[in-house]
Amino acid sequence: MSRTFTVEGDIASADTRTLLTTQGSVTAPSSVVPAGMTKIDKIVVAATTEGLANGAQSYILRLGGNAIKGGEQTITLSAVGRIAPQAGSDSAPQLMVSNVLENVDIEVGQSDTLTVAVEGCGTDTGTGHAVVTLIYA
Repeated sequence: MSRTFTVEGDIASADTRTLLTTQGSVTAPSSVVPAGMTKIDKIVVAATTEGLANGAQSYILRLGGNAIKGGEQTITLSAVGRIAPQAGSDSAPQLMVSNVLENVDIEVGQSDTLTVAVEGCGTDTGTGHAVVTLIYA
């Protein structure tokens, strides 16, 4: 049996750690590892930017808190870039494609609390947005 935990949020600026603490209409989903779960087996992630500023930016995921045995885990999520279009052209859309990380095997403590944060690195390309789903086993 598995359980899931999903959080999302806006990343306001580059080089700033942003805790993801909401889940759509749920303002404070429980970040406590469910009883019986001993590891994070899969991670489903998506991150992008609104692309209002020129530049290149990458996003990293930080899993922490006392639930993550062995200390904080840092995982590369995605990268985005933007160059302003010529006059009369349309800007390319910014896509937010989900990636599934299989068999991540991150050990967690039952009933402990975890933190999920995303950080944009590089040139600030406008407000970013990320969504992360952890699949426990």
